[in-house]
Amino acid sequence: MNHYRQLASAAIMITFLFMMTSCGTAQTSPDQTVSLSEFFAVPASKLSSTADSIVVRGARTALTKGVMRVDFKIFNERGRRNVINYRMRWLDKDGLMAAPYEAWSTIALEGQQETVITAVCPNNKAVDYILEVRTN
Repeated sequence: MNHYRQLASAAIMITFLFMMTSCGTAQTSPDQTVSLSEFFAVPASKLSSTADSIVVRGARTALTKGVMRVDFKIFNERGRRNVINYRMRWLDKDGLMAAPYEAWSTIALEGQQETVITAVCPNNKAVDYILEVRTN
């Protein structure tokens, strides 16, 4: 009976140690893809918007071979169609422009519609971004 208790205690300890080590942050090489499965709230510092009734509900980022990609979940709070323009400002590690401004892209959202916009940096210098949104 005492032997079974020791085995159970050992199994619990091994499971606990495995769970603790698997929760750590892994370092990745630039050739690997790092992505988040969930959208996270976008800090105000990463959003420049003058578009009324347009809400950025979240973002997720990924690095693929050192190139940054960002998905934004955008929602139109209005009860009718809203046409917006958006572009990315890609920033390097010093907070300076990592790539020239992209052309404005246009998207139409119906009332209460949500969509996901994907932006990919044209080079591997970007480590941060600012999403700019304006009404058309």
